[in-house]
Amino acid sequence: MKAAVSRILTGAALTCLAAPALADGLSHLPMLEAVAPEAQQISPHVPHMGTHWANPANLEHGGPIYCVIEGRVVCVEYMFPAAAFAAGADFTGLAPGIETPPITHIDIEYMPEGVGPMTDPLYQFHIYFADQAVLAAH
Repeated sequence: MKAAVSRILTGAALTCLAAPALADGLSHLPMLEAVAPEAQQISPHVPHMGTHWANPANLEHGGPIYCVIEGRVVCVEYMFPAAAFAAGADFTGLAPGIETPPITHIDIEYMPEGVGPMTDPLYQFHIYFADQAVLAAH
């Protein structure tokens, strides 16, 4: 019994020690400079997403685009022309460009006016690694 209690207390102590590292909700995420040093900023700050960064050569393929807050990658984004979906196109083998942290949620949004220089209707896929509450603070 003492051994079990000791293991529980040790586990609780280790959890408390680890908690400050994750308390901000971002510190466990990879730094952009470590995963995509060639990436260039392609958007100003967007609420709940941060700034968007990409290798310009990847933009013609829809991504990956990195959403960055405080230097950390909070999500990976891909953009797909709506016409391609309507035509039955497949998008397989997409690589995120990073070893992904645990996924917290995925958003798929239809943008009838496009986004930025892409003026045709498109779908945005955001694969998030930060909790929505953390993102809401940015």
